[in-house]
Amino acid sequence: MTSSLTFIAHSIAAAGTALLLGAAAMPSFQQDPAAASAPREIAVVASRFAFEPARIEVTEGEHIRLLVSSADGVHGVGIKKFKVEKTVPRGGTQVAVDFVASAVGEFPILCSEYCGKGHDEMTGMLVVSARK
Repeated sequence: MTSSLTFIAHSIAAAGTALLLGAAAMPSFQQDPAAASAPREIAVVASRFAFEPARIEVTEGEHIRLLVSSADGVHGVGIKKFKVEKTVPRGGTQVAVDFVASAVGEFPILCSEYCGKGHDEMTGMLVVSARK
């Protein structure tokens, strides 16, 4: 009887060790916190008198990084709802504009630096959809 109990105890211990080792060897499916908070990058080109793309669609709560460059002169990028206002220098240098799309709706993207006669028509649209 004692040898039977000893055999069972050793079997349970071996099974427990195998389970622990197996769990340690299994890949983790949790998302890396750094990756979860990394911004979604969207390249935008400002030129007389347009933004390309003219319409940017994102989801509520997303951390967004617009990488804005100019194809010609000095421009600006402004999104009042998200307190965005940056100058974009001539020469193609990218300017990073970071914000969280914290409200659902359609928000105009405006050129915030006077860039010529068509300046007032230089607009784009940020469309923020509700999370599903």
